[in-house]
Amino acid sequence: MTHSVDASSLPDRPRYWNRTCVRSRFFDALSLLLPPGEAFLIDTLEKWRARSALPADTALHAEIDRFIREETAHRQAHERYNESLAAERPAMAAVAQRASRVTDELTRLGLPMQLALVAAFEHLTTVLAEEIGSHAYLIVDDESRPSRLWHWHAREELGHRDVAIDAAACAGIGRGRLMLALLLATAYLATDVLRYTFALCRSDIRAGASRTAMLADAVRFAIGAVPSLLRMTRGWCRYLLAPAG
Repeated sequence: MTHSVDASSLPDRPRYWNRTCVRSRFFDALSLLLPPGEAFLIDTLEKWRARSALPADTALHAEIDRFIREETAHRQAHERYNESLAAERPAMAAVAQRASRVTDELTRLGLPMQLALVAAFEHLTTVLAEEIGSHAYLIVDDESRPSRLWHWHAREELGHRDVAIDAAACAGIGRGRLMLALLLATAYLATDVLRYTFALCRSDIRAGASRTAMLADAVRFAIGAVPSLLRMTRGWCRYLLAPAG
């Protein structure tokens, strides 16, 4: 059965909305990973809260409610964005389907490790959100719908940045497990974002984009992103240096 997409619901974006192909596809790849990732975050916090019998009148209970509402909205927005990506080039639909299964293996871990991973993934998204909000290199700051989507998402990530780590502290997750989770989450996210960026760019090449121009674009993007990477590395290290909760 063929499913059509309502054109009125699609993001109004040019082919390469973020200046160039590689810059655009990098964030397109991240968008593919976000809906399953956000589902993992939501499910883990809901499961932990139910098992811990956290009283409904606590601040953390209310903050988890807010976290779930906002992450659900992020998930839905990126699902619509990803539908538009697949509609734009049907060959990308297979990439989106593979990305939708990336967190399946994480659900087989024990709840304490899942909760530690939620805290780690939230720290990584906070570091990226800080960079998006403070500097315009990674994502162009204009009025296009994709740009507005990413800046909105970044603002909300910063707004609920402490919820996951507060839940982990309440659950008694130790420093060692949190550090291991951060290392695993970093490797997991970096590997998948690069893998799906490559797959999306390869789809563009098959559609007629210049391989040489794309390689040059990738080199320029990587070199220009060095200051951003240094700032994000400092943000990453904050997690390691933070006092034990």
